[in-house]
Amino acid sequence: MKKINKNKIMTLDEHRKMGRILQDIRNKLIAASVEVDQEYGKTKGLGMKLERAAKRIDRVRSQLDDRLFKEYPELETEDGCRYYY
Repeated sequence: MKKINKNKIMTLDEHRKMGRILQDIRNKLIAASVEVDQEYGKTKGLGMKLERAAKRIDRVRSQLDDRLFKEYPELETEDGCRYYY
């Protein structure tokens, strides 16, 4: 089993890659929620559950964005904002 190093930070490349992954997942969840609502109607609440999952992803993106700037304080705000948004 791999030991987790609690002091490790993600590289800028890892942050960039994670940002793209999370953005892609979020966009797919939103598209799926619209599709499910069209098929089953909003009253079933299935699309809303997918939207909630997307909001959780948004919270993680925000937390990782905060961490990015803590780990790399020299990073320009304009450049850093492109990693997760």
